[in-house]
Amino acid sequence: MATKLRPTIGLLPTGLNMYFHQYPNLREMGMAMYAKLLARLEEYADVVTPGLVDTYEAAVNAAEVLSKGSIDILLIFPFGYTTGMMIVPTVKATNVPIRLINAHEDASYDYKNADTELYLHHEGACPIPEYSCTLVALKRKFQVITGYFGQEHFWTEIRRQCMGAAAAKAYSKCRFAVIGNTYTNMVDMPVDDHRILQATGQLVCRPEIEEIEQAYDRVTEEQLQAMYREFRSYYDVDDSVTDEHMRESARIAVAFDEIIRKYAIDGFGYYWWGQSEKFIELRSQSALAASRLTAMGIPGVTEGDVKAAMAMKILNLLGGGGMFLEFFSQDFDENFIMMGHDGPSNVDLAVGKPKLQNLTIHHGKIGEGLGIDFNMKLGTCTILNLTQVGTEKTFKLIYTVAEIVPGDILNIGNPNCRIRMNKPIPDFYNDWCIQGPGHHSALGIGDLSREIETFAQAMDFECVRV
Repeated sequence: MATKLRPTIGLLPTGLNMYFHQYPNLREMGMAMYAKLLARLEEYADVVTPGLVDTYEAAVNAAEVLSKGSIDILLIFPFGYTTGMMIVPTVKATNVPIRLINAHEDASYDYKNADTELYLHHEGACPIPEYSCTLVALKRKFQVITGYFGQEHFWTEIRRQCMGAAAAKAYSKCRFAVIGNTYTNMVDMPVDDHRILQATGQLVCRPEIEEIEQAYDRVTEEQLQAMYREFRSYYDVDDSVTDEHMRESARIAVAFDEIIRKYAIDGFGYYWWGQSEKFIELRSQSALAASRLTAMGIPGVTEGDVKAAMAMKILNLLGGGGMFLEFFSQDFDENFIMMGHDGPSNVDLAVGKPKLQNLTIHHGKIGEGLGIDFNMKLGTCTILNLTQVGTEKTFKLIYTVAEIVPGDILNIGNPNCRIRMNKPIPDFYNDWCIQGPGHHSALGIGDLSREIETFAQAMDFECVRV
């Protein structure tokens, strides 16, 4: 589930030219420290940097370089005191998340024997308040990342925030789709096309159901056999599943794959009731098709809930996978909430082989088809909801960091798991629900809080942690 994103980081190192004239080794010491920072960033990112900014003229030149660099995030690194005007031209010329790097290569130094030059080399913390004042005056949001180079969590913090910003850039180019309609009378399912337009520059893509039917009809035997073999090798197949069930699911998967790729769709919701047996089956036997695409980074969810797919896409871009689920029930004896969903899933989050069984009843829906079941990976997880209600922004992200805990789960042909929240169930439910979430959410593996917060800032989404 490792993300394939490679951020583009704007790095603005700053100093004070007056000092460099007075202390001949100071610039060289600062540049050596800057080189260490640059080397670590280049392990996972492309870095655009104008070099040292120590005069206003250099600051103006830096703004031109960085404004043309298509950067995802701006890191400002002072290695000694410098004035706030060193950053103003770049801040005015770029519109990306800003992080002030309040850090040094040393955790400490020899105060008793240090001369003024060594003291000035360690004075990078001094301009951070002035830079902060400057950014507040310019009405720019920012955060300060503090530490020293020997702390691995310092480097991790920078990386996570850079990944969040890179995910936002990738997300802003995504194409989301609804095939068919939303489940009848679900108030939280519809999406405003104009909000999608604001976030991605595109309207919701709406392929016709007949396009899937036509793609289904032209599946070749070679395509069918290749998909059939893929499913047979990937799943642990129950005795209730016939060879015809597998062939039908494979044929539908080929059809879904064709239409999703035809329109270059990055995430989708789909649903239709169907009047004929064929159209009912195209939907009821589609769980393997949508789950396969989800595991490949193109989340597909039932009941037409494209917003859930959009939340899953965020988690996918951040390397957390992205699982479709809803609240099942509450357990007050052991303090957990059971979560899961029927139909499509993300089989990439399974421990061992996912299991298949034929379900003659899909609760709340018509038709029968294969059900996917598996045990979830245990440990820290992030639950994310994307909603369009209760916010003046384009969208609101509601999230919490929780734990997938061991214990008995339901054996109903759908993946489910025990989630232990970080607060008592009554408090969590109240705090979560008053934010106006949809009843479907996405689950990602790991604590993705830093990434989500930076993503939301870059996308200008409202973001609430519960």
